[in-house]
Amino acid sequence: MTNFNYFKINKKRKIRYIKNFKKNATYIVFLHGFMSDLEGKKPRVFYNFAKKNNLGFLALEYYGHGKSSGKFINGNISIWSKDVKILVKKNYKKK
Repeated sequence: MTNFNYFKINKKRKIRYIKNFKKNATYIVFLHGFMSDLEGKKPRVFYNFAKKNNLGFLALEYYGHGKSSGKFINGNISIWSKDVKILVKKNYKKK
């Protein structure tokens, strides 16, 4: 699970994420814990489960977490939830 991508929220912020794109499929959206990242065992388990069961998968690191840009102390739940919403809408619209 080393296929990390970056999504540019704006000029100063980019979010690291992984995905298993499946058109018109049910998705698992994995949101990690407080001050965590995507390097742990849980994201890998969910990613592999999604692949095995033909499901879509999205996991991201919030602003200030892991290898996403920014400092943790400059983030908050409003910023993080907004970033999740943006990333989901931009990458997974039904076409």
